Amino acid sequence: MKKLLCMLLAVLMVLAMAAFAVAEDAPAYKIAFLTGTTSQGEEEYYAATSLKEKYGDKVLHDTYPDNFSSEVETTISKLIAFANDPAVKAIVFVQGVQGATAAYTQILESLGRDDILLVCGVPAEDPADISAAADIVLAVDEIGCGYQVADKSAEWECDVIVHYSFARHLSYETIVAKRDAMKMTAETYGIEFVERDCPDPTGDAGVSGAQAYILEDIPKVMKEYAGKKVCFYCTNCGMQVALQQAIINEPDAYYALPCCPSPYHGYQEAFGLTATYGDIEGAITNLANFLNEKNAAGRFSSWSIPVNMSMINASFEYACAWAEGKLESKVDEAFLTECFAKAAGSEVTLGKYIDAAGVEYANYYLICFDAIDFADYVG
Repeated sequence: MKKLLCMLLAVLMVLAMAAFAVAEDAPAYKIAFLTGTTSQGEEEYYAATSLKEKYGDKVLHDTYPDNFSSEVETTISKLIAFANDPAVKAIVFVQGVQGATAAYTQILESLGRDDILLVCGVPAEDPADISAAADIVLAVDEIGCGYQVADKSAEWECDVIVHYSFARHLSYETIVAKRDAMKMTAETYGIEFVERDCPDPTGDAGVSGAQAYILEDIPKVMKEYAGKKVCFYCTNCGMQVALQQAIINEPDAYYALPCCPSPYHGYQEAFGLTATYGDIEGAITNLANFLNEKNAAGRFSSWSIPVNMSMINASFEYACAWAEGKLESKVDEAFLTECFAKAAGSEVTLGKYIDAAGVEYANYYLICFDAIDFADYVG
């Protein structure tokens, strides 16, 4: 009997030690990220997977469908799945495609998870709706980008700006505001502003069909405006590669900004370059040298800081502070600014979104960095 009791005690001790080891290895909290695949947004995908590699089980990562506009329920279910894990203390959704508002509302109201910090970056839904559901909304300063495209076009002495978009995107208030700012500023410079409809990559033609349209249409536009300098802009991420590939082959075609300004957005895939995400300065120099070889360094511009990547990295640091009880409230603008400054490697000023009616959204932050000219980075 004594032998049996000793054996039982030994087994219990082993089990207790194993349980302790598991508890010790388990993260105190988890931060969840939902991003697009590499076809929709490579830089946020890479930023999230890099955090996963570095922090292991502390980070959860999943992707929404490429055809997200027709698979909204899938996106919602993935966000809900994150919230069903009690260890998850923050969800960061970049890009915040359709389904963000519905999912975040369910997480708060149906699941009662008001302990989770809900962040939405690059929102595709109405500002009033998403700002009411999310704790923090992060977006590119679309209006500021509209001004930048027109200003850069004027600097290049362009005669025309061609703006590609489609009905779904033109239902977004922020995209329309950017277009209007671009158009108004272009007209003050005497630049002709042209709107051209293109296929929606989430439609029947898919991403490949939309890209094929751009590749075919840009040479047509250049023939139409023969002898004139034309700056092209497109509102969709999946079409930037085709846009860049078509523009580089047209000596009078210019590219002021990607829709999500970054030295990584499309460029490396478009030109067969290595995407050195850990070395932003090196990536810019590499791209500048390639463009220079093609006599195009003075025709391309972007931001020196990958904005969507900055959203992922800044949000992670902010979310960790929230999970560790270091923040008194979910919205701490001063600390959020610090997180972005660290992620960007420079000082950052976060603006607030103000809609057409003059309503300011206190938790809807706008990010704008200075544009660079790749001609300045050759060598």
